Amino acid sequence: MKINKLIVCLMLAIGGNLFVHGATPASKLIARMNRLQALGMMIGHQDDPVYGHFWKWEEGRSDVKEVVGDYPAVMGFELGGIELGKDRDLDDVPFDRIRKEIVKQHERGGINEMSWHPYNPMTGEKAWDTSGFPVREILKEGIMQDKFLGWLDKVAQFIGSLKTADGKLVPVIFRPWHEMSGGWFWWGTKSCTSEEIKKLYQLTFDVLSKEYHLKNIVWAYSPNSGYDDFMKYYPGDQYVDLLGIDIYDFEADNNKYQSNLRKDLNLLQSLGKKHHKLIAITETGAQQLPDDQWFTKVFWPVVSQYPISYVLFWRNAWDNHKETYISYPGAPSEPDFKKFASLDRTLFVNDIKE
Repeated sequence: MKINKLIVCLMLAIGGNLFVHGATPASKLIARMNRLQALGMMIGHQDDPVYGHFWKWEEGRSDVKEVVGDYPAVMGFELGGIELGKDRDLDDVPFDRIRKEIVKQHERGGINEMSWHPYNPMTGEKAWDTSGFPVREILKEGIMQDKFLGWLDKVAQFIGSLKTADGKLVPVIFRPWHEMSGGWFWWGTKSCTSEEIKKLYQLTFDVLSKEYHLKNIVWAYSPNSGYDDFMKYYPGDQYVDLLGIDIYDFEADNNKYQSNLRKDLNLLQSLGKKHHKLIAITETGAQQLPDDQWFTKVFWPVVSQYPISYVLFWRNAWDNHKETYISYPGAPSEPDFKKFASLDRTLFVNDIKE
């Protein structure tokens, strides 16, 4: 750990009143993230410890760790498929392995985030099938609502099972119904209204928080970039702890990406202050990293100007190299990512231990 990071971490830990009487695992994580946001931006990676660019399922591996010598501060995982009773998620990762890695990340001092891409309850197809108006049917009393509540039971059982060996709940950032501002998911704008999306989020929150009494969820709201009204689908301050944005550099147009990112972060910073919420880049990356200096020359010049809690770079898929969003050993971008990781305000696990 760089010495200046260590000093600030100690100051924040001493002054942060970490062990507040009556605090929940979720509220402790929120307080910790608020303190860490003053220190820098945590670096995250989707599915980091379960597969990488050239490997899969091996334990103890990580593309990030093998490049910079440390695990990412935030690890993202997926719950899609758990609602159907499957033993593996959409990317074929066993849920037992995900549970194990979430606990390991927590015990090493890191933070975990979970997305959920449930199958379309009307058709049985994957989340990208937008047919059937499923949200409308879920919100009505009847067969489809009962089915959905059964799905939430499976989600609740998994989140409630995230415990250390001594039985303590592991806090997680949960990011349901993300990118609702786009039309590519069954909970998106092609399949339901903004009011229906709000009610779906509120229903999810009420069931998991009030009926199952889960105290380890930090709730994230994350529309997609490129839409004018960021708060159009916002369920309300009482349902959200963190405001995020999903934005990608799919077109390999650095200037366009930087312009869009700056626009989004200006808005996110303003809304974070107004609503007293953490802010984060909940998904991003340049697909296949066509620019060898993307991290230091494209991404960092923009994000370094904002108080961002964390950034989650998307996955490095061993079976689909188009899905490569972070550096790996031998990648042309490896030297640049090492330089990016050495910056004072980019935080990995060893930089956030308290």
